[in-house]
Amino acid sequence: MKKLNCFLVLFSAFSHLLFSQQKKEKTFSEIRKNYEKMTIDDADAMPYVKLYIQKAKRENDHLKLIQGYRDGRQFDYYNKIKFADSALTISTKYGTSADISKDHLSKGIIYYFYQKKYKLALDQYLKAFEYSKGSEDGYHHHKVIYHLGIVKQHLGYYDDALEHFQDCVTFYSSEPKHKLHDNERFNYKRAYLNCLHQMTVINRYLKNYNKSDSLSQLGYSLTLNNKEFILENSYFLKGIGISKFHKKDYEGAKKELKRSLPVILKRKDFAWAQVVYYYLGKVSEVQKNSNQVIHYYSEIDIIFEKHRFILPEVYKSYNYLIDYYKNNDVNKQLYYTNQLLKADSLISKDYSYLSSKLHKDYDRKALMEQKNDLETSSTRKIRFAQILIFSCMIVLCFFIIRYVKDRKIKKQYDLLQGRLSEGTYHLNSMQDDPPEDTMRKTSLTPEMTLEIREKLEKFEQELQFIKKGLTQKSIANKLNTNSHYLSVYINENKGMNFNKYMAELRINYITNLLNTNNKYLNYRIEALAEECGIAARQNFSNLFFEINGLRPTDYIKNRKKELGII
Repeated sequence: MKKLNCFLVLFSAFSHLLFSQQKKEKTFSEIRKNYEKMTIDDADAMPYVKLYIQKAKRENDHLKLIQGYRDGRQFDYYNKIKFADSALTISTKYGTSADISKDHLSKGIIYYFYQKKYKLALDQYLKAFEYSKGSEDGYHHHKVIYHLGIVKQHLGYYDDALEHFQDCVTFYSSEPKHKLHDNERFNYKRAYLNCLHQMTVINRYLKNYNKSDSLSQLGYSLTLNNKEFILENSYFLKGIGISKFHKKDYEGAKKELKRSLPVILKRKDFAWAQVVYYYLGKVSEVQKNSNQVIHYYSEIDIIFEKHRFILPEVYKSYNYLIDYYKNNDVNKQLYYTNQLLKADSLISKDYSYLSSKLHKDYDRKALMEQKNDLETSSTRKIRFAQILIFSCMIVLCFFIIRYVKDRKIKKQYDLLQGRLSEGTYHLNSMQDDPPEDTMRKTSLTPEMTLEIREKLEKFEQELQFIKKGLTQKSIANKLNTNSHYLSVYINENKGMNFNKYMAELRINYITNLLNTNNKYLNYRIEALAEECGIAARQNFSNLFFEINGLRPTDYIKNRKKELGII
């Protein structure tokens, strides 16, 4: 009994102290300290984030609630869009233009980085740009510029994108006007490293391999053994690996690419994972390890099938898979052929939308705003602005026209290549049977028809048509007939006149050579014309266009691009 009384006395003495401590609620800063230095997508942060949000709701603190939703967006991998929408809703109602801009940008980043939904991402970036106008927040402004540069890079506007990233590198590497908090200092350095990485990528696309390599080495040295920038370190490792591949250091390339892959996969960055798999596959191709090639290229397809995303840089892997299974597995060959068609369609669709949207809502709008600003200046400045805008519009029109023309040429090239690969494009495609619904204007005896047919077949098979200076009369003499009979036969059995017949023979011949023998892709147009017996360069180019639907220079350019010939 005495023990019980003693326990009750002690309990009453300490209970007041215990419960008073429990009632003391942590501040917002104290809650955030539990997770603010955790890495992105670390789910361990979410219990603290939820406490932060609950406290903000209880106290009706809208600015803290925005921050809480932003934190949830950063750490909850599976509910990013949900938290992004919540942050945007509150900032739109209670925040500033800068707040709204930041939340539009963050939502765009989720669409771009995590979901690869480029159309939705670009819409958010453009809204972020509109709300950021007039803001004094240089860090955020350049962050918007950076992500617009990412879209331009994706579209292939490499020079424009490079200007964006160089501008951002200059800003993020300069000393800010105010003293930076630790978190701000981290964000500045990460932004700088991301810009550096994009510059390595663009210089590689522009084939500036030495520049790309030196930037990769710089980024790698800045992130080495730094756990805060382990992902960025892997990006630079990837760049070094690709650089070694281009330098034909295949073992070195394989080593660096494999080192970069685990962190990229863990981070769920399937876009760059595709690139790493692609170059590992290219290395395996060089080393003639077909099993490894199939493994790596199949990984690219797995990502494409799961996320409906593929980079233009890597979708050529399907060509290897199609060729590999051509004689091994018809079902797989058909599957990868369909996948290639889907990939090509997806890339073309995204490109067309993003290009027009970017020019309409960003580039062109920027030019028009510049024009309006300059109209308040002096007459000389107005004239200068008008000239500048006019020039930019001309350049813009030029690029649009060139894009449309290039797409048309590419389509015609694909049609022609389809005929060549299917075997429907060859000399024998010109049938020797007259159309049933036409009446002969003059008649040849069956014996004469058969004789001329056999002699013309020999004429075609022996490639006698590539000799220069051939005329209808000279060929008729060679065939021991007269030019009238020869003309009648060609008109009635080939469905064309003599000149058209000779042109088709020669252009079909040279087209097959260009498709099957790479050395002819380096010939000058004059040499190609001479090779097939056509005297004039311009006449050859016109006939090639008339028969194939594109100029020989365009065919050669597309063929080299398809084969990867520099």
